[in-house]
Amino acid sequence: MTLVNLARIEYIKLFRKSNLLFFFLAVYLFITPIGRGYDELKVMENPVAGDFFMAMVNSFSIMGLLLMAIFMVNNTGNDFNEGSYRKGIAMGLSIQDYYKGKLLLSGFLSVFVILSVLLIYLIFTIFFLRADAVEILKGINPVSILNQFVALTGAACFGLFFIMFFRNRTIGLVFFPFWFITEFIVYLLDKSGRQRLFAEFFPGISSYELFTSPDLELQSLMVVIIYITIFLTIAWYGLILREEKAG
Repeated sequence: MTLVNLARIEYIKLFRKSNLLFFFLAVYLFITPIGRGYDELKVMENPVAGDFFMAMVNSFSIMGLLLMAIFMVNNTGNDFNEGSYRKGIAMGLSIQDYYKGKLLLSGFLSVFVILSVLLIYLIFTIFFLRADAVEILKGINPVSILNQFVALTGAACFGLFFIMFFRNRTIGLVFFPFWFITEFIVYLLDKSGRQRLFAEFFPGISSYELFTSPDLELQSLMVVIIYITIFLTIAWYGLILREEKAG
């Protein structure tokens, strides 16, 4: 099956009731990062577009990563719970194509979050900084955009691994907020200097540090890529082994 057809299938699935409710929740949760970005803009002395771009990236970081993981759990979990996965297989959709479709979805969602950051950045720089087109373009950091994409993909693959391996949407929706809160506590303890916990090697923290970095951080990049490889491999074999057992 072509990538266009796979993308069309995933696009149609986006408009299921549970996903639409999730999108409304995502819009609501994005209000907080927007408010934080506005607060940072007010306290900046002589703000420039580049500074505000990174402030906006920082504001969206935690919520964007969490939403990516939870959405993949919710979306893929719906396939298993509602039977659309089995129906697709019965109609000739191969396991490989189904897996590719989820990878496409993770890429689309990553781009969606990045575009959301850019849109808010554009609105704020035009109406609050009164920046011209040249200044706006100069403020956008292409390395940061690359970092964001890899970090968001890592979070999506984390969610995909969880739901394809454990096949439990409810536990997954509870697990990720709890996991990220736990990692946040580890991050604070590590940064305090009281105890060395190697926080930068945790999946959520490494994605966060990569997402918020304006430069090419090779350590964070490699850690996230390694996690992506591990998550995708386990997710694939989890899917295959389940099928062999069902067969």
